[in-house]
Amino acid sequence: MIHKQNRADDAPANLSDQLQPQGEIDFLKYHTSHSPFDKVPKDDLELKPKTPQRHSSSRFEPSLNNQAFEKSPPFEEVDPQFHIDLFIQKVDQCKIMFDFYDPSSDIQGKELKRITLHELTVFISTTRINFTEEMYKHVVDMFKINIFRPIPPPVNPIGDIYDPDEDEPVYELGWTHMQLVYEFFLRFVESPDFNNTIAKPYIDHKFVLTLLDLFDSEDNRERDCLKTTLHRIYGKFLSLRSFIRKSINNIFLTFVYETGHFNGISELLEILGSIINGFALPLKEEHKIFLIRVLVPLHKARSLSLYHPQLAYCILQFLEKDSSLTEEVIMGLLRYWPKINSPKELMFLNEIEDIFEIIDPNEFQKIEIPLFAQLSKCISSPHFQVSEKVLCFFNNEYFVSLVTENAENILPIIFPSMYELAQPELDILENQNQSEVDFDEPNNWNRTISTIAYSALKIFMDTNPVVYDRCFVLYEQQIKEDNERKHLREEHWKKLQEYVDKLKAGERERDVEIK
Repeated sequence: MIHKQNRADDAPANLSDQLQPQGEIDFLKYHTSHSPFDKVPKDDLELKPKTPQRHSSSRFEPSLNNQAFEKSPPFEEVDPQFHIDLFIQKVDQCKIMFDFYDPSSDIQGKELKRITLHELTVFISTTRINFTEEMYKHVVDMFKINIFRPIPPPVNPIGDIYDPDEDEPVYELGWTHMQLVYEFFLRFVESPDFNNTIAKPYIDHKFVLTLLDLFDSEDNRERDCLKTTLHRIYGKFLSLRSFIRKSINNIFLTFVYETGHFNGISELLEILGSIINGFALPLKEEHKIFLIRVLVPLHKARSLSLYHPQLAYCILQFLEKDSSLTEEVIMGLLRYWPKINSPKELMFLNEIEDIFEIIDPNEFQKIEIPLFAQLSKCISSPHFQVSEKVLCFFNNEYFVSLVTENAENILPIIFPSMYELAQPELDILENQNQSEVDFDEPNNWNRTISTIAYSALKIFMDTNPVVYDRCFVLYEQQIKEDNERKHLREEHWKKLQEYVDKLKAGERERDVEIK
């Protein structure tokens, strides 16, 4: 029988060879032997970068004991004295896990679990009950089983950063259950019957660390639920507050200096924004260190655009509480200022603009020289949006008042770059003939920029004419000196070239004499 089975297994292959035309077989053999992959060395094939496998969801292991989800009676049909027992029974039922990779598996069980989770959430929200220690244990265990799991690898760990406008979002397949678990647990923690003392053994440091690890989830819906959950835990457990802040600090430092990848930075910054808003005055030294050593270095990350609004809000919260931190923040921003990344430079300028709204005049004087040295470079930027952004600062009355009061220090720094941009507009006013002005010359290619630059310069002409005239004289003198140096350099090169030509001519004459 075994021999017959083997022959039967071989038969289809032999039969297909017999049925396939000989010409087609020869064609396939020829192209298989002459495949272009045969020309590539094996070593080269191994070195080629592999596209990372896409993980669309976390892998939840179904319950191994094949326990069926049993429907329990609603709370309304049970005597109130048995509500606690029924509550624990329903919570334990929700510990059963299902396979969401197979949509057709145990559809009835999945629906019963969804209904039970909804019943538990409504019960917690509408019923006053004294929570027993057993209830805390079962609820936290159910939350861990349904939510705590290893986060799958990122979709593109070494490539371009995630672009919410271009890239397809990644969603959890089991979100229909996960969302209800998050909502139930949140209502449980927010309940007026929740007792922090009894819950301490279950919601501990290890629980918080695991919760923070989940912020790396690629599903933005889950990160939003985690943000709310962690914020409630921070508000309820005074003993965990310092540990939560330190753990978030560690995530930020690891992100900035090691991995460069973490999905939940913006959500964690939103939590911190609320926490910073509640800091008491005067600020503790640990909070100031956090600002300078953790928040400011977050500006150097390549994925800054994903969380910059939240980061800027946190920094503004600090400066509103303690204006003496302005100098260190501004100097930190200048330290991490992008060199050749215009979109990132615009983000920095937006943040500087927000700081100008709340800056103290005394603190402004401490940073005016280094800051406007950088702003002068931005005014001369070849990217018109960067230049326009700085020039639009002059539309802010408070900014103008700060600048005009300190014009003696500021105008000499920014005058050359502003005057070069405004030159076409100044020529128009001088000649009263727009056709004589060429906007195709270097630095004058954008008429709008030239007009804005002239408007900014006119502010100084009207408010500080003496300082303006002095800067204009210094600018002309500087131009004259630059032209003289340029002419002198050209003369030196010309003399050097003549000397080299004489040497070459002398060598040729010597060669002729020797021959």
